[in-house]
Amino acid sequence: MKLFWPIGKEWKIVLSELDELAPKTSFDETVLAFMQVLSKRFVRMSQTPEIVALGFWLRKSNIHKLQKSFEQTGRLVKARGTVFHIAPSNVDTIFVYSWMLSLLAGNRNVIRVSSKEQAEMSLLLETIVEELQNPLFESIAQRTMICTYRHEEVATAVISEACHTRVIWGGDQTIQAIRQVPLAPLANELAFPDRFSLAVLSSEAVVALTEVELDVLTERFYNDVFWFDQMACSSPRLIIWTGKSQEQAKAHFWTAFEKKINDKRYELIAATQVLKYTTALWMAASDEVTKVSPSTYISRVQLEDIPTIARERHCGGGLFYEYDTVDVVGAAALLVDKDQTVTYFGLDQQELRHFVDSVHTRGVDRIVPIGQALDFSGVWDGQNFLTSFTREVVMI
Repeated sequence: MKLFWPIGKEWKIVLSELDELAPKTSFDETVLAFMQVLSKRFVRMSQTPEIVALGFWLRKSNIHKLQKSFEQTGRLVKARGTVFHIAPSNVDTIFVYSWMLSLLAGNRNVIRVSSKEQAEMSLLLETIVEELQNPLFESIAQRTMICTYRHEEVATAVISEACHTRVIWGGDQTIQAIRQVPLAPLANELAFPDRFSLAVLSSEAVVALTEVELDVLTERFYNDVFWFDQMACSSPRLIIWTGKSQEQAKAHFWTAFEKKINDKRYELIAATQVLKYTTALWMAASDEVTKVSPSTYISRVQLEDIPTIARERHCGGGLFYEYDTVDVVGAAALLVDKDQTVTYFGLDQQELRHFVDSVHTRGVDRIVPIGQALDFSGVWDGQNFLTSFTREVVMI
């Protein structure tokens, strides 16, 4: 095991020391100050937009909204104790969101980050470690352990036994493997497995856009898709076109989107291009596929239905499944438990509510405008972090 924080200590000793420290109260002033310092540093990292977005999420105004919502219930709550966060390899910043919400709840935290080498992760960790060394934040530093290790079940078992909440971000197989490791009897667990997301666009609304408005839409769509190379669970991979002007809307939208990709100078990795091409060819053999349109940066697969394995085979990197329907409610039957976020454009709230009411599976936990697919909140996959990171004390 490698410890990023604290520096120069043995991890089992650190874990033992954590348990000796009392949790903080919720929305502790030192925690709030720590978040603002990180926010100011993150928003200046313009070369990594996902870290900039994290910085904006940490702004005082946003945290105040969380606090107001949390405290207005009038419940008597306390931190659970120690929270063990197991971060994914495909979204560098997600562990910070999870950690910050746990800090707001008052918990001690053990964070296992991915062992995969990533420049953005290094920058993020360096910044965090620098601030943990600030004497002003000693109380947070004492209650924090950040580490990385590969597949060492002993380490996972020891930490799981010591924690009061375990948070697992990762693929289905990762979650299934970690769930074999027992938790302490009083501990709870939050798991965030593989998910699949989609966008719904009104074809008439797209056709009616001016050139400037279309540029704005494709800019927002680009951010949803390519910040994490379409591999974030909330990035759209299926595009549902509603109305009766689909072909005209697609011509407008995809032409403008390819131009946007060129303008952004998106770096297409050769291996991703090959995988995207082979996945599109594999899909072409399916009876549900009516057309495959490959190009340099995006590959489009027109569907009449979604093959069961299509979600599992999706490779990211600009591969889009497309489905046409006159009314968005007609697409509700396509959704399965795995589906998470629906981004939309040109649909009103009533249409969206009818759509959600027509979904009879576990699917759909978020419905947000295009451009907000990656925006994080205190509720994710239908679970409220601050509720899960605290325990309510009943007093009569």
